[in-house]
Amino acid sequence: MRIAFVGAYGNGKTTLTTELSERLGLPRVHGSAMRDPAGGARKALEETNEPELIQLAVRRFMERAVDEARFEDGFLSDGSVLHEWVYTKVRLAVGRHPEPPTTVADAARSTRTETYEEVVDQLSLLAQEHARVGYDLFVHCPVEVPLPAGHSPISEHFRVLSDRLMLETLERLSLPAHIVTGTVEERIEQVLKLPGVTPALVGP
Repeated sequence: MRIAFVGAYGNGKTTLTTELSERLGLPRVHGSAMRDPAGGARKALEETNEPELIQLAVRRFMERAVDEARFEDGFLSDGSVLHEWVYTKVRLAVGRHPEPPTTVADAARSTRTETYEEVVDQLSLLAQEHARVGYDLFVHCPVEVPLPAGHSPISEHFRVLSDRLMLETLERLSLPAHIVTGTVEERIEQVLKLPGVTPALVGP
């Protein structure tokens, strides 16, 4: 079973996939941290410019695709190949800290940003094609817990926009997402009840 766990930053994907990996006996797949683009100085994701951001998204796509191909018996993907494209699309459109009621569709963009968005839209078609055939099940972790107080790489509204775009993309691709809510244990129980999900056999 190849299960992709989707949801914005801070929605609990990493905690959930880590716990489920042991319960299901499936490896957990995730890309490296999106930072330090090749060809320049070391820098955090939030410090990258548009071309560097796209480079990092491509790198994560390649890492996920290669890593997922290694596990023929199934895996748990912390994010999915769509994750980086959603993040990049939203960031290019509205920035990391947009204020409501800004939307991805009506955000004011410069000609420069529009050009980069067109590139991302084309590259995202590769991720969408992979998503259609690369996963058996999508599990969506919605926004339920506020981001930690203090410095955050994104705003709460960015999370909402990212989640919305992810679900819209999956719906357009006719890839239904099963939404799991509540505590970590409650989310685990909901995942274990999904069709085709089988816990790992436990020895005597």
